[in-house]
Amino acid sequence: MRFALLLLSLSMVSSLIDRTDIMGLNRSQFVTSLMETASVREQIKEEKLVQSITNKRHNEHPLDRNVTSNIFLRPSLSPMPTTLSLLSFPSVFPSFLDESHMPSEKLGAPSLTPSQAFTSMPTKRVRVPINLPPINIFPSGTSPPTESSVIQPSTVSPITAPPQNGTAEPTDFFGEPTSQPISMAPISMEPVTQWTSIEEFLTQTLTGDRLLNQFGTPQNLAYTQLMATNPDLNPNTVQSQIDISQRYSLNTIYYSTSGPSTWFSREQWTSVESPCNWLGITCDNNGVVVEFSLRENGLFGTLPSEIRGLSNLQVLDLGDNFSVYGGIPQSIGQLTQLQSIILETNSLGAELDDSGTPISLIPNAIPEEIGNLMNLVTLNLQTNFFGGQLAFNLFSPLTSLEVLNLKLNYFTGSIPPNVGELPQSLLALDLSGNTLTDVLPTEFGLLSRLEELRIAQSDASATPQGTCTDSSSNPKGCIGGSIPTQLGLLTNLKVLWLFENQLQGRLPTEFGNLLTLRELVLFANSLSGEVPSSITSLQNLAIIDLSTNYFGPALPLPFFQKPTLEVISLGINVFVDSFPTTFDLPKVRTISLRQSTNVTGSIPTTIAQLTTLTSLDLYSCSLSGTIPTEIGNLTALEVFDAEFNFLTGSLPVELSRADNLKSLNLNYNFINGNLPVEFALLQQLTFLDLGFNYLTGIVPPEFGFLLQLEVLNLGDNSLQGPVPNDFLGLKSLREMKFERNKLTGTIPKQLGSLEKLEQITFLNNTLTGTIPPELGKLELLTSLDFAYNLLSGVIPEALAQLTSLNFLFLEKNKLSGLVPQEICALTPDPLFEFVTDCEDPNAFVVCICCTSCS
Repeated sequence: MRFALLLLSLSMVSSLIDRTDIMGLNRSQFVTSLMETASVREQIKEEKLVQSITNKRHNEHPLDRNVTSNIFLRPSLSPMPTTLSLLSFPSVFPSFLDESHMPSEKLGAPSLTPSQAFTSMPTKRVRVPINLPPINIFPSGTSPPTESSVIQPSTVSPITAPPQNGTAEPTDFFGEPTSQPISMAPISMEPVTQWTSIEEFLTQTLTGDRLLNQFGTPQNLAYTQLMATNPDLNPNTVQSQIDISQRYSLNTIYYSTSGPSTWFSREQWTSVESPCNWLGITCDNNGVVVEFSLRENGLFGTLPSEIRGLSNLQVLDLGDNFSVYGGIPQSIGQLTQLQSIILETNSLGAELDDSGTPISLIPNAIPEEIGNLMNLVTLNLQTNFFGGQLAFNLFSPLTSLEVLNLKLNYFTGSIPPNVGELPQSLLALDLSGNTLTDVLPTEFGLLSRLEELRIAQSDASATPQGTCTDSSSNPKGCIGGSIPTQLGLLTNLKVLWLFENQLQGRLPTEFGNLLTLRELVLFANSLSGEVPSSITSLQNLAIIDLSTNYFGPALPLPFFQKPTLEVISLGINVFVDSFPTTFDLPKVRTISLRQSTNVTGSIPTTIAQLTTLTSLDLYSCSLSGTIPTEIGNLTALEVFDAEFNFLTGSLPVELSRADNLKSLNLNYNFINGNLPVEFALLQQLTFLDLGFNYLTGIVPPEFGFLLQLEVLNLGDNSLQGPVPNDFLGLKSLREMKFERNKLTGTIPKQLGSLEKLEQITFLNNTLTGTIPPELGKLELLTSLDFAYNLLSGVIPEALAQLTSLNFLFLEKNKLSGLVPQEICALTPDPLFEFVTDCEDPNAFVVCICCTSCS
């Protein structure tokens, strides 16, 4: 038997001799070494020879084997759908659009809501990589990263790193030069190779021997953990091969993404339990992993090439982890069963430092091997720091692809014409939030099945309308030119977002061919002219946003007669017309003519027909007349803004019936009469601005029942009487403005209990008495203005407790005494503007720290 073993060892020379370059030996040295090894093996019993490889590192060092956490419960994972969904990408609409207006789902396909896309940000070590300054995409001397541990199976074409700068040579999986790419045996459903150990199986199918044996690498930790929990698995049966591959691959991912230290939940991970019971893992009936989903779980690190061991994976979802970085591994191309890849909101296109801050962008971070995934339906790479020129050739082989989301990355330059070579299966394409320039290619018209196209340049929730450049340190690109008429060929189109670019010219009349179009969002461009009748006649239109352009002069009145419309936003244009008086809008939620300064007329009584209306924005038009009492019929109304108009008459008491109202802004009008006590019934009200009108009478004490109120502005009116003592219920109030009225009496000390107050303004009234020391309890107060009143007494030392105070105006009163030194200690930071009567010869205030004396 010993002699037979010697012959067997010698017979292995020819099969191993070609790999001596891996071990750093020449052929002669290698043969000598092998002969010595065979001689030693003669002295060892047969059973120890068989077990030597398996046991040589068993229990080599301890590992965290069963770390658990109750932060998250294991999510309920649904069975794998046959058709994957179009993701509802994060909202890029202005705030007046709620989630119900977000992109429609594919028929029969589930989708994520916009609120699921950017919530529950990790609070540990992981940081959100935003506001990254411009980075040289291809720094001098930098080569695209190669996967030192990627070992391609023989069934896949060998892949080597492309030469860089014409000098680099192909490398093996240790990063060492080699003339031949290394191929490794795939896992067969019917084993034909007799593996002597789990180690041999892994090193020949998933991982190079050096990575497996190098202490502390994710591969070494994963193998050691596997041998600690499942040492008896037989690598020569199909089921055990699958189990070994899955456990080892998942363990490697666990250690490569800082599982023991940054994951929020680790339920069953790396344990002896079946991987099917691990958090985020779903298996089929045969115990094969088909879904790997760990969203928002604090993953921090890189995706190892060993992910290819999950060979039957159909869904990969690691979205919203923020700090998975370092590129997508080339081995992703071997997971040919994948139908959905969701990696949104990570840092895969960048390198991060230990704190999670991006330090450079990685070229070629999306590997060309992704084109091997012929079953892929959804690819979501949004918000990942991917940069460089858009390379649509990476995705053109994906003949099943329906959803491609590249939004909010660092892609630059023009959109290449080969966009028309994207798969004809494509239903949704999002390129928003990149630094794209030039014009829209006419080849978009070739994507005949396209249903949703978004090429908006920035997220509307983060960037003001009408801006294509945030700052000199973080420029945003802009797409200009005219809208190509070829978009009219996309007859299946349902959603078209082209907002915040520099598109010019008229809207193509060919848009009239888009009979299925539901959302047309073009705000913040430089489009002009009349809105074509072919567009106003579209029968399925639900959202139309043409704001912040140069459309005009005629208002597209047919939009107000379209029963399908839910959102009509036409503000900031050059319309010269009258406000519509007839409506057929049974579904409308939002109407905005904001800053249409040449739209005249009055608010018609027929407005009462719009019973589904939630937002009416008429800010800075030229409307006159009274507010119709019928407006009280709008019981769904939440926002009513008619600031800067010429409205007259009194406030209609009937408005109190709109009990869902949250924001009422009638500032800068000519409204007179008393404040209706009935407004206290508006219990949802958070914003009430009636400033700069001609209101008279008292401030109703009943307003103290507006428990949700955050902003109260009654300034610049002719209100009389005392400030109510019954405002104790305004616990949410942040701003209180009563300037330039005729209020009398004292300042209620009860204001000191409104802990959220940030601004108090009683400028220019006839208040008397002293400044209540109770105001010193308002820790959030930043501005206090009692100037131009009849206040007396000393400035209370308690105001020194206002450590957030920036402005203190007390001039033109009858105050006296020395300003307390404790208050002076607040200057100049945080208190950088402090004014009293310290220079008035008739006053008695002594102040050595005031920034100004009146």
